[in-house]
Amino acid sequence: MMKMRWMPGMFMFFSLCLSGCGLSETEEVDQKEVEAEVSDPDMSGFVMDQDEDSILVVTPMDDGSGEEGRAMWVSGAPKGLWVGKQVEVWVDGDIAESYPEQATAEKVQELEMSEVEGADLKASEALSTALSEKEPEKADVLIVSLLSFDKESDQWTVKLDRRGTNQGEWKTTVKDEK
Repeated sequence: MMKMRWMPGMFMFFSLCLSGCGLSETEEVDQKEVEAEVSDPDMSGFVMDQDEDSILVVTPMDDGSGEEGRAMWVSGAPKGLWVGKQVEVWVDGDIAESYPEQATAEKVQELEMSEVEGADLKASEALSTALSEKEPEKADVLIVSLLSFDKESDQWTVKLDRRGTNQGEWKTTVKDEK
């Protein structure tokens, strides 16, 4: 009989102990940060030009998005050299509907391009080298239509389409050496 009196007390004690284990403090989360992490980028493409903290992002010719050649000057990019890199851009505010479009960056994130077997340069380095060889007219927007590596000749082929004052294409090769 004595054992029966302790049972309800022990049950209550263990129940309180277990319920206390599930409690934790909650952190206050900034809703804007959560939305930025979850939302899709407003644009992705190659950085084709840079002027201080502004970068010109252009979608490639055939990326499957239906937005081939879309171009946007994005101000407020983090410091660094961006030309040739493939990026995703999240915009803070409105996008000016000019060509190229204009916007302010909320976030710019570099996309990792896969290494090409047998190549010393990354694709972004080959594109950057090709762009440094060609000084386009400021009114021209260059769009990547081909970026490929040929193992036999040990060189990259870069083909760009021009939009603006000089329509057409520009093609060059870049020796695969650092």
